[in-house]
Amino acid sequence: MQQHRQIRIIKREQRAAQVETPAPVEEASGSVVSERKLKTVVSGWVREHQERAEEYKRMFSVMLAEAGFRAPRTPSRA
Repeated sequence: MQQHRQIRIIKREQRAAQVETPAPVEEASGSVVSERKLKTVVSGWVREHQERAEEYKRMFSVMLAEAGFRAPRTPSRA
């Protein structure tokens, strides 16, 4: 069986009109600005997460030390 394909007919006048009017160009500056904002927001999230993780490490080490737990001593390499 033959496949039915859609055919697009362009008349000469339409072709001339298409050639004369170029396609609209999107502004790159808008995407650059939004990309920069997104990068700033995500960087802030990462920084906050790292600060929070360090704070939790300090808090738990202090809490465990107060409770009498000590970190295991690792032999030093000479």
